[in-house]
Amino acid sequence: MKEFYNPIKISTKNARILVTGATGYIGGRLIPRLLSNKFKVRVLVRDKEKIKKKSWFSDVEVFEGDLTKPETLVGLPDGVDQAYYLIHSMSDSQDYIALDRLVAENFVALFKNIKHVIYLGGISPDGTKISDHLNSRVEVGKILSESLPTTQFCAGPIIGSGSASYEMLRHLCEKLPVMIAPKWINHLVRPISIRDVLKYLILAIDKMPLTKMDIGTKPITFKDMMLSYCGFRGLKRFIVPIPILAPGLAARWIGLMTPITNLLAVPIVKGIVNNIVGDTSRAREVFPEVRLLSFKDSIKSSFEKTKSEFVETSWNKQDIYPDYQMFQRRGRFEEVRIRETDSSPERLFSVLKNLGDKNGWLAWNFLWTIRKFVDRLVGGRKIIDSDRRNLKVGDLMDCWRIEKIENNRKILLKMTLKSPGDAWLKLESIPHKSKTFLVITAIFEPKGTWGYLYWYSIFPFHKYIFRDLATAIISKAE
Repeated sequence: MKEFYNPIKISTKNARILVTGATGYIGGRLIPRLLSNKFKVRVLVRDKEKIKKKSWFSDVEVFEGDLTKPETLVGLPDGVDQAYYLIHSMSDSQDYIALDRLVAENFVALFKNIKHVIYLGGISPDGTKISDHLNSRVEVGKILSESLPTTQFCAGPIIGSGSASYEMLRHLCEKLPVMIAPKWINHLVRPISIRDVLKYLILAIDKMPLTKMDIGTKPITFKDMMLSYCGFRGLKRFIVPIPILAPGLAARWIGLMTPITNLLAVPIVKGIVNNIVGDTSRAREVFPEVRLLSFKDSIKSSFEKTKSEFVETSWNKQDIYPDYQMFQRRGRFEEVRIRETDSSPERLFSVLKNLGDKNGWLAWNFLWTIRKFVDRLVGGRKIIDSDRRNLKVGDLMDCWRIEKIENNRKILLKMTLKSPGDAWLKLESIPHKSKTFLVITAIFEPKGTWGYLYWYSIFPFHKYIFRDLATAIISKAE
C-alpha cells in the first residue's frame, strides 16, 4: 500500500535529495514525505533487500554501498543537490564511536561539492559530563559542519509510535505499578514529537545552511514524562526516586523490562545523567511555522498512531512459511498462525465471516460461551449479532466488533467483552499461487499490571483453541 502525506509548503523544486540511514526510524518516515513534495529521492543502503518491502521502494533511486568502504560509493554524489545524514551507532562502545567518525569523514571526502547537508544529532547535556554516545554525535556534527555547508538539528527524546524513547516510557509505565528509580529521573529533558522532527528536516531544504540549533518542546523531567503517560492511560503508579545514579544498572533493568536492548538502553540512560535542555530560541526564530506538539499531545498521537499503523499493516506474503509466530511489538502481544488450504479465497472467507453465528464457534465453543457468560456477570452488555450476509465496519460478530473488512480477504475484529486491555482477532484469506493461506492473528494490548497477568494466564490455552479453530475452518472450507 502506498503512503501519501500532505506536502509541506516549500519553494525548492526539482531537487535530488540523498537520504542516508534509509532503514532507520527517521529515514524510513522521511522518505515518503520527501516523495510527497515531488523530490527525486536517492537512498544509500548496504543491502537493498532490506527496503524491498517498503511502499516507496519503486519510487526512489536505490544505491547499494557502504560508507566504510569508499570504493563501493563511486557515482553516489552524482546529481545530488542536498543530503540527509541520519547515521548513528546506538552504543557507547569505542569501536562504534570510531566507526561513526570514519563514516562521517568518508562522507565529507565524497561530497565536497554538495550544496547542503542536513544532520540530526542530539542536544548536549548541561554541565561538563557528557556520555560517549552523545559526544560522538557532537563530533560527527563538527566533522560535517567544518567541511560542508551543514544544518545541524539537535533533539532530545523523540516521541513517536515505535521510537525507542516512547517504547521505553510506555513499557515501564504499563508494567510497573511501583517504580524505584535513580535520581536522574528528576533531570530535565526536552522531548519532541516525531511529527515536528520531520517538519524541521523537510523545511530545512529551503534554508541556507543554518549551522547548529536545538529543537524541542518545553523542558520536563523524566519522572513527569512517566506520570503524564500514566495519566493519559488512567494508570495509578508510584515513582520513588532514590539518591543513586547507577546508569549502567538502570539500563540493564530497562533492557529486562522493555523490548529496548541493553545496547540501546545504555546510551539512552547515560545521555540523561545531566539535564538536557539546550536553547531552542534559534529554531523558533528561523522556523516560526513549526507549531510544536506538546508532550501530552505527542503521547496521545503516538498511542493513536500505533493503533492506526496496526490496523493498516498488511500481511506479508514472504512470511507465509512458518506456521506459528509469537512476538511482542508496539506494546502488543501478537500470535500469528498460518495454515495452507486447497480452498478458494472466497470459500475460505465465507467460513470466516460466519464464525460465532447462531451455530457457534467451530472449535471449543463451550469456552467462548463461558467467557461471554462471565462478562455478563461482571456487567457486560448483551450481545446482539449482526446479519452475516452483508457485514460492514461497526457490525458485531458475536463478541467482536468489526474494525476493518475487505471482502474475500480480511476481517479485523475488536473484542467487546470486558478485559484489562484491548484484544483483536484478525482473520485473513490470502491467495498465493495455486493455494490459499488462512492467517489467524490474535492480538492483546495489556493495560497496566493486571493486563499482563491476564495475558499470561490465558496464553497457554491459545495453543489449543486457535490450533483447533484453524483446523475446523479449513475442514469446513474444503
